[in-house]
Amino acid sequence: MLIAFICIAALLVLAGLAFVVWPLLTRRRDDGEAARREMNLSILRQQYEELKAAREAGRIPEDEYEETRAEIEARVLDETRSSQEAPRQNGRQGFYAACALVVIIPVASALIYLQIGAPVAMDPAFMQQQRQMMAAQGGHTDAQILEQIRIIEDRLKEQPDNVDGWMMLARTQAAFKNWAKSAEAYEQVNRLVPDNPDVLADWADVLAASGNGVLDGKPRELIEKALSIDPTHWKALALMGTLCFNKEDYKGAVEYWTRMLAGVEQGSEEWRQIAENIEQARRLGGLPPGETASLLAAQGAAPGAGQSAPAAAAGKFVDGVVEVAPQLKDRIKPDDVVFIYARPVEGSKMPVAFMRIEAKDLPVQFHLDSSSTMGMGVRTLNDVSEVIMEARVSHSGNFMPSSGDLEGTVEGRVPVGKQSVRIVIDRVIP
Repeated sequence: MLIAFICIAALLVLAGLAFVVWPLLTRRRDDGEAARREMNLSILRQQYEELKAAREAGRIPEDEYEETRAEIEARVLDETRSSQEAPRQNGRQGFYAACALVVIIPVASALIYLQIGAPVAMDPAFMQQQRQMMAAQGGHTDAQILEQIRIIEDRLKEQPDNVDGWMMLARTQAAFKNWAKSAEAYEQVNRLVPDNPDVLADWADVLAASGNGVLDGKPRELIEKALSIDPTHWKALALMGTLCFNKEDYKGAVEYWTRMLAGVEQGSEEWRQIAENIEQARRLGGLPPGETASLLAAQGAAPGAGQSAPAAAAGKFVDGVVEVAPQLKDRIKPDDVVFIYARPVEGSKMPVAFMRIEAKDLPVQFHLDSSSTMGMGVRTLNDVSEVIMEARVSHSGNFMPSSGDLEGTVEGRVPVGKQSVRIVIDRVIP
C-alpha cells in the first residue's frame, strides 16, 4: 500500500513536471519576435526585387544600385544573425527555470502534504489498526478487542509522539468504557496538541465517566480551560451546564445550556431536548419561564424528555409499571405531573434516565432506555449496571421535591435490563 502510494505520487509529480519543463527546454524563439523578423525579411526581399527592376529599366545608376543592394544584404544578415542567437539565449533561461522547477515542485509538494495531509495513513500498522477498529465496531470478542488495543499500545511505545495513534487509543478505550485508560491517552494527546478545546472537552468527559459522573475537580478545570479558548464550544457548554445542575446551581445550568442553543437549529429534536432541560432547570431553581418555554409550547413539545426515540433504537433499559397506593389516590389531581426516573447508585444524583407524564395516566407502563435523558451528562443507562428507581407526583410541576408531593421508591438496587419493575407511590413528602 505504501509503495503503491509513493509510486503513484511520484508519477503524478513527474507528469506535472513534464508539462511545465518540456516547453522551457524546447522553446526556440519568442513567437512575436519570429513573426517580426519574418515580416522584415519579406519587406527586404520586396525592396531587393524593386531595386533590380529599377536597375534593369535604367531608372537608377549602377553605383546607386550597388550601394542600395549592399545595404539590403547587410540588413538581411542582421535579421538572420538575430534569429540564430535568440534560441541560445532563450534556451539558457529556459534551462535554468526548468532546473529550478524540478527541485521546487517535488519539495513543495512534499512539505504541503506533511503539513495538511495525513502521512500516518500510509503506515501499514496504522491501516491495520483502522481495519481492526472497524471490525471491532461490527462486533468482535473481548479477546479480539484486547488484541486491537494491545497493537495500538505497542505501536505507541515505538512512536510516543504519534498524536494520531494516541487519539485512536483514547477513542477506542472510551468506546469500550475503559474510561481511566481513555483519560490517560487523552492526556498524551493534550501533551502533543496543547490547548485544543475538542481534546480538553473529551478528556474532561472521560475523566468524569471514570469518576462516576463527578465533573468537579480536574474535569472542571479542563472544561473551564476549553471555554476560555472557545466560549462557544458545544460539548464544554453541555458539560459545564451539567456540572452546575448537579451542584443545584440551576441558574448556571440555564446560562450554559442557553448558550448551546445558538449553534442548534431551532425546532430540531436536539434543540427541543436542550430547551426542555433549560426549562426543567428553571423550574427547579424557581426561575421564571424563559423564551424557550413559549417556543416549546408553540411547537408542541413532547410531554417528557427522551420519549421520542423508539425503544428498539435504544441500548440498555428498565421496564415496569408505576402505581399509586389506594390510600393516596384521592390526593392526586389529574393534571399533576408524575416524574419517573432512574439515578446512579453512586456519584452524581443526575438521573441517567427520565420521563414525565400526567397523573391522569396512572397507573402506567414505563420504558426507560439510553435515549431517555434529562440532561447533557456523560452517563446514560448504557453506562451503569444498577440504578435506584423512583417516581414522584409533583403538584407544582417542578422536579425538585416539595412538601405535599407524593413519591415511591423501589427497595434496593435495580439491575439495568430488568423488566416488570413495580414502583408504588405510597408516601407523602412532609
